[in-house]
Amino acid sequence: MGAEIPSARPVTEPLPPNAFEAAPYRRGTFRNASGRATHGLAGALRWLLTRTRGPWPTHVEDVPVAPPVARVDDGSIRATVIGHATVLVQVDGLNILTDPVMSARIGPTPWTGPKRVRPPAVPFELIPPIDVVLLSHDHYDHLDRPTLRQLVQRDNPQVLTGLRVGAKVPSKNVVELNWWDSHSICEGVTATYVPAEHFSGRGLFDRDKSLWGGFVLETPHGKVFFAGDTAKGQHFRAIRERFGPMTLSLLPIGAYAPRWFMENVHMDPDEALQASLTLESQTSLAIHFATFNLADDAYDAPTHALARAVQHLDGMPPGADFRVLPFGEAAIVRLGEGHEAAARRRYA
Repeated sequence: MGAEIPSARPVTEPLPPNAFEAAPYRRGTFRNASGRATHGLAGALRWLLTRTRGPWPTHVEDVPVAPPVARVDDGSIRATVIGHATVLVQVDGLNILTDPVMSARIGPTPWTGPKRVRPPAVPFELIPPIDVVLLSHDHYDHLDRPTLRQLVQRDNPQVLTGLRVGAKVPSKNVVELNWWDSHSICEGVTATYVPAEHFSGRGLFDRDKSLWGGFVLETPHGKVFFAGDTAKGQHFRAIRERFGPMTLSLLPIGAYAPRWFMENVHMDPDEALQASLTLESQTSLAIHFATFNLADDAYDAPTHALARAVQHLDGMPPGADFRVLPFGEAAIVRLGEGHEAAARRRYA
Protein backbone atom coordinates (compact mmCIF):
# COMPACT_ATOMS: atom_id res chain seq x y z
CA MET A 1 0.00 0.00 0.00
CA GLY A 2 3.02 2.23 0.23
CA ALA A 3 2.26 3.55 3.72
CA GLU A 4 4.78 3.38 6.53
CA ILE A 5 4.23 1.03 9.43
CA PRO A 6 2.63 3.14 12.19
CA SER A 7 4.74 3.90 15.21
CA ALA A 8 3.89 4.99 18.71
CA ARG A 9 6.37 7.90 18.67
CA PRO A 10 4.66 11.15 19.70
CA VAL A 11 4.33 13.84 17.06
CA THR A 12 5.88 17.07 18.32
CA GLU A 13 5.56 19.56 15.45
CA PRO A 14 2.98 22.30 16.04
CA LEU A 15 -0.50 22.11 14.60
CA PRO A 16 -1.23 24.38 11.62
CA PRO A 17 -2.63 27.82 12.53
CA ASN A 18 -6.08 26.97 11.13
CA ALA A 19 -6.40 23.66 13.01
CA PHE A 20 -9.38 24.83 15.09
CA GLU A 21 -11.01 27.16 12.59
CA ALA A 22 -14.32 26.76 10.81
CA ALA A 23 -14.27 25.06 7.41
CA PRO A 24 -12.72 27.14 4.59
CA TYR A 25 -15.49 28.39 2.31
CA ARG A 26 -14.79 30.36 -0.84
CA ARG A 27 -16.84 31.11 -3.94
CA GLY A 28 -19.66 28.84 -2.85
CA THR A 29 -17.54 25.75 -2.12
CA PHE A 30 -15.94 24.22 0.95
CA ARG A 31 -12.28 23.22 1.10
CA ASN A 32 -10.12 20.89 3.15
CA ALA A 33 -8.20 22.58 5.97
CA SER A 34 -4.97 21.20 4.50
CA GLY A 35 -5.65 22.82 1.14
CA ARG A 36 -5.40 19.43 -0.55
CA ALA A 37 -7.69 19.05 -3.52
CA THR A 38 -9.21 15.78 -4.68
CA HIS A 39 -8.89 14.44 -8.21
CA GLY A 40 -11.33 15.87 -10.71
CA LEU A 41 -12.97 14.39 -13.77
CA ALA A 42 -9.67 13.78 -15.59
CA GLY A 43 -8.30 11.77 -12.66
CA ALA A 44 -11.51 9.79 -12.33
CA LEU A 45 -11.44 8.92 -16.04
CA ARG A 46 -7.79 7.85 -15.77
CA TRP A 47 -8.65 5.58 -12.86
CA LEU A 48 -11.67 4.06 -14.60
CA LEU A 49 -9.65 3.34 -17.74
CA THR A 50 -6.62 1.86 -15.97
CA ARG A 51 -8.06 0.27 -12.82
CA THR A 52 -7.20 -3.24 -11.67
CA ARG A 53 -9.96 -4.52 -9.44
CA GLY A 54 -9.24 -6.79 -6.50
CA PRO A 55 -11.58 -9.80 -6.19
CA TRP A 56 -14.94 -9.37 -4.46
CA PRO A 57 -17.71 -11.90 -3.80
CA THR A 58 -21.16 -11.18 -5.19
CA HIS A 59 -22.91 -12.00 -1.90
CA VAL A 60 -21.86 -12.52 1.71
CA GLU A 61 -24.27 -13.55 4.45
CA ASP A 62 -23.37 -12.82 8.06
CA VAL A 63 -24.11 -15.38 10.74
CA PRO A 64 -27.33 -14.32 12.48
CA VAL A 65 -26.79 -12.90 15.96
CA ALA A 66 -29.05 -11.68 18.73
CA PRO A 67 -30.61 -8.30 17.95
CA PRO A 68 -29.36 -5.20 19.78
CA VAL A 69 -30.73 -4.48 23.20
CA ALA A 70 -33.36 -1.74 23.44
CA ARG A 71 -31.27 0.68 25.54
CA VAL A 72 -27.91 0.74 27.35
CA ASP A 73 -27.57 2.61 30.63
CA ASP A 74 -25.07 0.56 32.60
CA GLY A 75 -22.07 2.89 32.36
CA SER A 76 -20.75 1.33 29.15
CA ILE A 77 -20.66 2.27 25.48
CA ARG A 78 -22.06 -0.40 23.18
CA ALA A 79 -21.33 -0.27 19.43
CA THR A 80 -22.81 -2.55 16.78
CA VAL A 81 -21.45 -2.37 13.23
CA ILE A 82 -24.43 -2.90 10.91
CA GLY A 83 -22.41 -2.46 7.73
CA HIS A 84 -20.18 0.04 5.90
CA ALA A 85 -20.28 3.23 8.04
CA THR A 86 -23.59 2.42 9.76
CA VAL A 87 -22.98 1.83 13.46
CA LEU A 88 -25.48 1.71 16.31
CA VAL A 89 -23.93 3.49 19.29
CA GLN A 90 -25.77 3.01 22.59
CA VAL A 91 -24.74 5.02 25.63
CA ASP A 92 -26.40 6.73 28.59
CA GLY A 93 -29.85 5.57 27.48
CA LEU A 94 -29.46 7.04 23.98
CA ASN A 95 -29.57 5.20 20.66
CA ILE A 96 -27.43 6.92 18.05
CA LEU A 97 -27.01 5.77 14.44
CA THR A 98 -24.13 6.85 12.21
CA ASP A 99 -24.57 7.30 8.44
CA PRO A 100 -27.57 4.95 8.16
CA VAL A 101 -27.52 3.05 4.85
CA MET A 102 -29.77 0.00 4.48
CA SER A 103 -30.44 0.13 0.74
CA ALA A 104 -29.40 -2.62 -1.69
CA ARG A 105 -27.76 -0.04 -3.98
CA ILE A 106 -26.23 3.38 -3.38
CA GLY A 107 -26.89 5.84 -6.20
CA PRO A 108 -29.28 8.43 -7.57
CA THR A 109 -31.92 5.76 -8.30
CA PRO A 110 -32.76 2.38 -6.72
CA TRP A 111 -31.33 0.58 -9.77
CA THR A 112 -28.04 2.48 -10.22
CA GLY A 113 -24.85 2.69 -8.22
CA PRO A 114 -22.71 0.05 -6.45
CA LYS A 115 -24.64 -2.97 -5.25
CA ARG A 116 -24.45 -4.12 -1.67
CA VAL A 117 -22.69 -7.50 -1.35
CA ARG A 118 -23.34 -7.87 2.38
CA PRO A 119 -26.86 -7.25 3.68
CA PRO A 120 -27.28 -5.12 6.81
CA ALA A 121 -26.28 -7.29 9.74
CA VAL A 122 -29.24 -5.94 11.70
CA PRO A 123 -32.49 -5.68 9.70
CA PHE A 124 -34.22 -2.32 9.91
CA GLU A 125 -37.13 -3.71 11.94
CA LEU A 126 -34.70 -4.97 14.62
CA ILE A 127 -32.87 -1.65 15.02
CA PRO A 128 -34.15 -0.12 18.27
CA PRO A 129 -35.76 3.35 18.26
CA ILE A 130 -33.20 5.92 17.18
CA ASP A 131 -32.86 9.23 19.00
CA VAL A 132 -30.08 10.84 16.97
CA VAL A 133 -28.52 10.32 13.54
CA LEU A 134 -24.95 11.47 12.94
CA LEU A 135 -24.64 12.20 9.21
CA SER A 136 -21.06 12.82 8.13
CA HIS A 137 -21.61 14.10 4.57
CA ASP A 138 -23.77 13.77 1.48
CA HIS A 139 -22.18 10.93 -0.54
CA TYR A 140 -24.61 8.16 -1.50
CA ASP A 141 -22.85 5.54 0.62
CA HIS A 142 -23.36 7.74 3.69
CA LEU A 143 -26.54 9.75 3.03
CA ASP A 144 -29.16 7.22 1.96
CA ARG A 145 -32.47 9.02 1.54
CA PRO A 146 -34.69 5.87 1.55
CA THR A 147 -33.22 4.74 4.89
CA LEU A 148 -33.48 8.22 6.37
CA ARG A 149 -37.09 8.41 5.21
CA GLN A 150 -37.86 5.14 7.02
CA LEU A 151 -36.21 6.41 10.20
CA VAL A 152 -38.09 9.70 10.06
CA GLN A 153 -41.43 7.93 9.59
CA ARG A 154 -40.76 5.53 12.46
CA ASP A 155 -38.71 7.53 15.00
CA ASN A 156 -38.24 11.10 13.72
CA PRO A 157 -34.71 11.26 15.15
CA GLN A 158 -32.76 14.47 15.31
CA VAL A 159 -30.26 14.53 12.41
CA LEU A 160 -26.93 16.25 13.00
CA THR A 161 -24.88 17.01 9.90
CA GLY A 162 -22.64 19.52 8.14
CA LEU A 163 -23.50 22.87 6.64
CA ARG A 164 -25.73 22.78 3.54
CA VAL A 165 -26.39 19.04 3.85
CA GLY A 166 -29.82 19.46 5.40
CA ALA A 167 -31.61 20.20 2.13
CA LYS A 168 -30.78 16.64 1.00
CA VAL A 169 -32.17 15.03 4.17
CA PRO A 170 -35.88 14.03 4.11
CA SER A 171 -36.50 15.43 7.58
CA LYS A 172 -37.45 18.70 9.23
CA ASN A 173 -35.56 17.74 12.38
CA VAL A 174 -32.08 18.63 11.14
CA VAL A 175 -29.28 20.60 12.80
CA GLU A 176 -26.45 21.79 10.52
CA LEU A 177 -23.02 22.38 12.02
CA ASN A 178 -19.71 23.87 10.95
CA TRP A 179 -16.43 22.33 12.05
CA TRP A 180 -15.95 22.63 15.82
CA ASP A 181 -19.61 23.59 16.37
CA SER A 182 -21.19 21.72 19.29
CA HIS A 183 -24.78 20.67 19.90
CA SER A 184 -26.25 19.51 23.19
CA ILE A 185 -28.21 16.28 22.62
CA CYS A 186 -29.36 16.00 26.21
CA GLU A 187 -27.99 16.72 29.66
CA GLY A 188 -24.44 15.36 29.77
CA VAL A 189 -24.21 14.38 26.08
CA THR A 190 -22.79 16.75 23.46
CA ALA A 191 -21.92 16.22 19.80
CA THR A 192 -19.24 18.28 18.07
CA TYR A 193 -18.77 18.28 14.29
CA VAL A 194 -15.06 17.97 13.56
CA PRO A 195 -12.91 18.25 10.42
CA ALA A 196 -12.20 15.52 7.89
CA GLU A 197 -10.14 15.42 4.70
CA HIS A 198 -12.64 14.55 2.00
CA PHE A 199 -15.12 16.17 -0.41
CA SER A 200 -18.84 16.23 -1.12
CA GLY A 201 -21.35 16.04 -3.94
CA ARG A 202 -24.09 13.81 -5.32
CA GLY A 203 -24.13 14.99 -8.95
CA LEU A 204 -22.32 16.98 -11.62
CA PHE A 205 -23.12 20.42 -10.24
CA ASP A 206 -22.85 20.25 -6.44
CA ARG A 207 -19.19 19.34 -5.93
CA ASP A 208 -18.08 20.59 -2.49
CA LYS A 209 -21.21 22.72 -2.08
CA SER A 210 -21.94 21.06 1.29
CA LEU A 211 -19.62 20.30 4.18
CA TRP A 212 -18.07 17.00 5.23
CA GLY A 213 -16.75 15.97 8.64
CA GLY A 214 -16.91 13.60 11.58
CA PHE A 215 -18.30 13.76 15.10
CA VAL A 216 -17.05 13.59 18.67
CA LEU A 217 -19.65 12.54 21.22
CA GLU A 218 -18.91 13.55 24.80
CA THR A 219 -20.87 11.43 27.26
CA PRO A 220 -20.71 10.67 30.99
CA HIS A 221 -19.18 7.31 30.08
CA GLY A 222 -16.49 8.38 27.63
CA LYS A 223 -15.85 10.04 24.30
CA VAL A 224 -16.78 8.51 20.94
CA PHE A 225 -15.23 9.61 17.66
CA PHE A 226 -16.97 8.82 14.38
CA ALA A 227 -14.62 9.73 11.53
CA GLY A 228 -17.10 9.40 8.65
CA ASP A 229 -15.04 9.43 5.44
CA THR A 230 -11.55 10.86 5.59
CA ALA A 231 -7.98 10.76 4.38
CA LYS A 232 -5.07 11.09 6.79
CA GLY A 233 -4.38 14.56 8.12
CA GLN A 234 -3.56 16.83 11.01
CA HIS A 235 -7.19 16.88 12.09
CA PHE A 236 -6.66 13.76 14.20
CA ARG A 237 -4.05 15.58 16.28
CA ALA A 238 -6.35 18.58 16.60
CA ILE A 239 -9.18 16.36 17.81
CA ARG A 240 -6.90 14.69 20.34
CA GLU A 241 -5.67 18.09 21.57
CA ARG A 242 -9.18 19.51 21.90
CA PHE A 243 -10.91 16.54 23.52
CA GLY A 244 -8.18 14.35 25.00
CA PRO A 245 -7.91 10.58 24.35
CA MET A 246 -10.92 8.88 22.80
CA THR A 247 -12.75 6.05 24.54
CA LEU A 248 -14.08 4.59 21.29
CA SER A 249 -13.18 5.52 17.70
CA LEU A 250 -14.97 4.39 14.54
CA LEU A 251 -12.36 4.58 11.78
CA PRO A 252 -12.64 3.77 8.05
CA ILE A 253 -10.18 1.25 6.62
CA GLY A 254 -11.47 0.41 3.11
CA ALA A 255 -11.81 1.81 -0.43
CA TYR A 256 -8.18 2.98 -0.48
CA ALA A 257 -6.74 1.61 -3.75
CA PRO A 258 -5.15 2.79 -5.95
CA ARG A 259 -3.33 5.14 -3.62
CA TRP A 260 -2.53 7.76 -6.29
CA PHE A 261 -6.28 8.33 -6.69
CA MET A 262 -7.69 7.54 -3.24
CA GLU A 263 -5.04 8.88 -0.85
CA ASN A 264 -6.59 12.37 -0.66
CA VAL A 265 -10.05 11.04 0.29
CA HIS A 266 -9.66 7.67 2.07
CA MET A 267 -7.17 6.34 4.62
CA ASP A 268 -5.59 2.97 4.09
CA PRO A 269 -5.42 0.55 7.06
CA ASP A 270 -1.91 1.64 8.09
CA GLU A 271 -3.06 5.25 8.20
CA ALA A 272 -6.19 4.29 10.11
CA LEU A 273 -4.04 2.62 12.75
CA GLN A 274 -1.85 5.70 12.93
CA ALA A 275 -4.99 7.78 13.45
CA SER A 276 -6.01 5.49 16.32
CA LEU A 277 -2.57 5.92 17.89
CA THR A 278 -2.72 9.69 17.45
CA LEU A 279 -6.16 9.79 19.07
CA GLU A 280 -4.87 7.49 21.85
CA SER A 281 -8.14 5.66 21.43
CA GLN A 282 -8.89 3.13 24.15
CA THR A 283 -10.68 1.00 21.54
CA SER A 284 -11.09 1.51 17.80
CA LEU A 285 -13.49 -0.29 15.49
CA ALA A 286 -13.04 -0.69 11.74
CA ILE A 287 -15.76 0.64 9.46
CA HIS A 288 -16.18 1.39 5.73
CA PHE A 289 -15.13 -2.00 4.33
CA ALA A 290 -16.53 -5.30 3.00
CA THR A 291 -19.97 -3.92 2.08
CA PHE A 292 -19.84 -1.89 -1.15
CA ASN A 293 -17.15 -2.36 -3.81
CA LEU A 294 -16.08 1.26 -4.18
CA ALA A 295 -12.41 1.01 -5.14
CA ASP A 296 -9.72 -1.47 -6.25
CA ASP A 297 -8.76 -3.07 -2.93
CA ALA A 298 -9.97 -6.66 -2.63
CA TYR A 299 -12.86 -7.60 -0.35
CA ASP A 300 -10.63 -8.88 2.47
CA ALA A 301 -7.56 -6.69 1.81
CA PRO A 302 -8.38 -3.98 4.40
CA THR A 303 -8.78 -6.40 7.30
CA HIS A 304 -5.62 -8.35 6.42
CA ALA A 305 -3.62 -5.14 6.06
CA LEU A 306 -4.87 -3.84 9.40
CA ALA A 307 -3.94 -7.09 11.12
CA ARG A 308 -0.41 -6.85 9.68
CA ALA A 309 -0.04 -3.25 10.80
CA VAL A 310 -1.12 -4.05 14.36
CA GLN A 311 1.28 -7.01 14.48
CA HIS A 312 4.18 -4.69 13.59
CA LEU A 313 3.53 -2.42 16.57
CA ASP A 314 6.02 -2.42 19.41
CA GLY A 315 3.92 -3.49 22.38
CA MET A 316 0.43 -2.14 23.07
CA PRO A 317 0.60 1.66 23.04
CA PRO A 318 -2.62 3.68 23.48
CA GLY A 319 -4.60 3.27 20.28
CA ALA A 320 -3.38 -0.24 19.49
CA ASP A 321 -6.64 -1.99 20.44
CA PHE A 322 -8.06 -1.75 16.92
CA ARG A 323 -10.73 -4.38 16.26
CA VAL A 324 -12.49 -5.76 13.22
CA LEU A 325 -15.86 -6.51 14.74
CA PRO A 326 -18.07 -9.23 13.27
CA PHE A 327 -20.97 -7.34 11.70
CA GLY A 328 -24.02 -7.44 13.95
CA GLU A 329 -22.15 -8.23 17.14
CA ALA A 330 -21.84 -5.58 19.84
CA ALA A 331 -18.59 -4.37 21.34
CA ILE A 332 -18.87 -3.17 24.93
CA VAL A 333 -16.38 -0.48 25.96
CA ARG A 334 -16.02 0.77 29.49
CA LEU A 335 -14.08 3.96 30.17
CA GLY A 336 -10.62 3.19 31.52
CA GLU A 337 -10.90 -0.57 31.14
CA GLY A 338 -7.54 -2.18 30.38
CA HIS A 339 -6.85 -4.08 27.17
CA GLU A 340 -6.60 -7.47 28.92
CA ALA A 341 -9.96 -7.04 30.68
CA ALA A 342 -11.56 -5.91 27.43
CA ALA A 343 -10.13 -8.91 25.59
CA ARG A 344 -11.67 -11.30 28.10
CA ARG A 345 -15.07 -9.73 27.49
CA ARG A 346 -14.52 -8.62 23.91
CA TYR A 347 -17.99 -9.00 22.49
CA ALA A 348 -21.44 -9.05 24.00
